[in-house]
Formats: sequence, C-alpha cells, structure tokens
Amino acid sequence: MFKSVYFPKSYYLLVCLLLADLAPVLAQTGVRQNLISQTTFEGANYLSGWYNNQHCCSYSVQQSTEQIKAGSNSLRFEIKSTDPPTSGAIRSEIGLDSDPLNDDRWYGFSVYLKDWLDDDAGESVFQWAPDNASGSASMALLASGGRFTYVTNSGGSANNILTDIGSVISNGWVDFVIHVRWATDTTGLLQVWKNGILVINRSGIKTTTVSSYFKAGINKFGWGTQSSSVSQRVLYLDEVRVGNASAVYNDVAPFRPRRDYFGGQ
Repeated sequence: MFKSVYFPKSYYLLVCLLLADLAPVLAQTGVRQNLISQTTFEGANYLSGWYNNQHCCSYSVQQSTEQIKAGSNSLRFEIKSTDPPTSGAIRSEIGLDSDPLNDDRWYGFSVYLKDWLDDDAGESVFQWAPDNASGSASMALLASGGRFTYVTNSGGSANNILTDIGSVISNGWVDFVIHVRWATDTTGLLQVWKNGILVINRSGIKTTTVSSYFKAGINKFGWGTQSSSVSQRVLYLDEVRVGNASAVYNDVAPFRPRRDYFGGQ
C-alpha cells in the first residue's frame, strides 16, 4: 500500500517560482532561424565578419573571460581619456556590413557596463553609422548622465529624437532586441526591447537618410569638449545576432539566463 506524502505549502510555492523562472528559458530552446550573422566571440577567429579598425591600442578590443553571457568568452572594449582620437573621437568599436534600405532587420545582443559611474560627457555604447562617413548616426544608445537614451536621427542634429529608456545599469548584463525597417521615407518602423520589455514602438516613420551599418562598443565623443569626471570606460559585448526580414524576436534575442546553464540556443 502506498502512503500519502504531505508537502507543505512552501514546497508548492517554491516549485511555482522555479517554473516561472524557467519559463523564458524554455521559450527560447527552439531553433533560431533567419539569421544573417551570429557571434558569441568564441575561438581564434572570434571577430570573423566584423571590421576592427576603430580603436587606438592593443587593450582596446580583446576577447575576454571576465564577464560571460554565453559560451566561454565575450568581447571586452576599453577606452582611456589619454587615448589618441580615432575618426575624430576617443572610441573603441567594431562594425558590420551595411544594412540595405527599404528592408527589415532584427538585432539582438547583450552589453555589460563595468563600474559605469554617472558622467555627463557624451558617450554611446552602440550605434548605426551612416555609410557616407559624415553626419550623425542614424540611431544610437547613449549611456551618459546616468540614463540610457535612445537617439534616432532623420537628417541633421535638429531632427534628433531622444527617448529615455531608463537608468544606466552598471555591472549587469542588459539585453537588447531591436527591429528596424530602414526607410528614407515614412514607411519605416522601430521597435526596441530592453531586458524583454518593449520600450519603443513606432511605425510610419523615417528611420534614416542613407544606408547605415551597426557599430558596437564605446564612443566617448564628449571627452575633450565636455566636462568629465571619469578617465576610463570598460564594456563587454556578447550574443550578437542579426536577423533578416523574416526573423522574429526569439531568433535574435539573447538567452536569459546564461544559455550554457540550461543548454539553450
């Protein structure tokens, strides 16, 4: 004869909490599709497919095991206030090929800002730079003044639209998923998710004036022209994916929590 076993209410509560925590993990265990590129910065060719000429020094861009979101490595960016300028600013960035106009692209990646003290001198941590090598970025995320500010530009600084998307998160991974329809007319679209929450959702807009390309890393454009109280910045990047027009959110979304804990995609 089987004996009934009594479990306290706290046991069932714990099980429910564990299942709730696993829900986003289980939701992302499907096969990713419609990817143009995928990088977790592993192996000897960890920058395959990237342009790596926007920095000054040997320490500027390095493969790292210090902070990891997926796999065994991430990419570490560092700048110092004593660095010589690169392309007119102190920066440490890598870039991908240009995205076509009048087409949709999906982007997913995770960034980790190390000991990111609030500082008013302007800086971006990712951007889409114009192909013509002049003018403002089509889009960028600023991390200055203690706030994440998403900037879109449809031609000239007077047309900048700044959207506050929350406090800068220091010493923790921040996941971004961005869906853009690159359009020089008003058929464009922009959706931005931060840590799984939709923070920008616009359609019927102009998203660029020329074709642009994705750049990740630090651009401290405020050094030298604005007051600053910091002399170093360090950023880690991991789980970068770019999806085509047929992609969906889960094709590019960074895995949460660390994917290697649960064998996820």
